[in-house]
Amino acid sequence: MLANAFFVATLIFLALGFWLMHELRFLVPWRALILHNYLGGILRYAALLFANILGLVIWIERKFFLRDTGRKLKHLDQEIHSGHSELSKEIAAQFKEE
Repeated sequence: MLANAFFVATLIFLALGFWLMHELRFLVPWRALILHNYLGGILRYAALLFANILGLVIWIERKFFLRDTGRKLKHLDQEIHSGHSELSKEIAAQFKEE
């Protein structure tokens, strides 16, 4: 899940970067001056922006893609302990080995 979130956050961050470069074309003549004076602040802001986008993507993934996970795991646990499935025999054999 973290790898997917990192990938999606990177795509969103790059899309925002390209859009911003398109919108700020008028600053190209002063590019060297801006980067010389403000590169540290720009990099800190970019890092914080990426961290916030990553947090948002992780929250969205957990909210929508992991819905009802606890209920599904509880159902699986009940099925394993009842002994009425093929999966329970495999898992019981594995626990006896340990």
